Amino acid sequence: MRVRLKATILVVGFIGISLIGYMLAMDIETPLPVIEHNDLQSRELVYFGVISRYTPRSIIEGYQPLMDYLSEHTPYHFKLRLSRNYLETVRQLTEGEVDFASLGNYTYIKTRGDHNIKCIAMPINTDGSMENYDDIIVPTNSPLHSLEDLKGKSFAFASKQSFSSWMAIWMLQQAGVKLTDLSKYENLSYHDLVAEKVLRGDYDAGMVKAVVADQYHDSGLRVLARSPAIPSVPLVAGAHVDSLELRTVQKALLNLKSLIDDGTLSTEGWDSEVAHGFRAGHDSLFSFPRSILTQLDAN
Repeated sequence: MRVRLKATILVVGFIGISLIGYMLAMDIETPLPVIEHNDLQSRELVYFGVISRYTPRSIIEGYQPLMDYLSEHTPYHFKLRLSRNYLETVRQLTEGEVDFASLGNYTYIKTRGDHNIKCIAMPINTDGSMENYDDIIVPTNSPLHSLEDLKGKSFAFASKQSFSSWMAIWMLQQAGVKLTDLSKYENLSYHDLVAEKVLRGDYDAGMVKAVVADQYHDSGLRVLARSPAIPSVPLVAGAHVDSLELRTVQKALLNLKSLIDDGTLSTEGWDSEVAHGFRAGHDSLFSFPRSILTQLDAN
């Protein structure tokens, strides 16, 4: 209850933020290019990166449909470029090896200031909101029923570059549980690996994205505690991407919801975080995650 009360106070600003006044510093006069449905191989190749929040197989299965959609609705040929870890995607983006990327709250906050990346769109959930959540999970039959019960227990975190890991530390601290109070803890590469290890009893609890917790509910996991609302994963453009290309891709992303709503396009099989469409993103939405990282002196 104490965690929920403190969290509510901290996130009230995030929930009330609107996107009125949002503007990108780019040329808005030049007409967007006409889409010609010619051979993909003859088009300009555009690379899209995704931080390694899931296994490579899961990312390919979930994001390739979005690449196909963008290739169909822009003049470009989109290809996924995977990475071995979160920071490799950041490097690819800042060095021009990928043009657009799906980052997380942590990697976006840490990258934006020094590298002039632009948040061009953010996924929405089923109710049209850009709010996202992280869940602390335990086995369904676990005797644990509160965060305070985690003292003396083992805990699995995702990557240190995943904001979920820092959110978990913050939530535990709000409940009076320090890392030194845990019997053991470990940072794992992927959110689905965290869920798997908690499911098979390697750890008493773990923190994953809420969409992952939902996926594993029927397999034997339940939510012990849910985080306050945070922004959905930002889709960004690298500083090297020109304004015309940026606007073209952003328009295709923002048009996706209307195609879903009118039944023109089915997103069945897409990654659940991008299967409902997008809204324009803005850096001010990340104030709450920034405050947590500042409190924890996260580097």
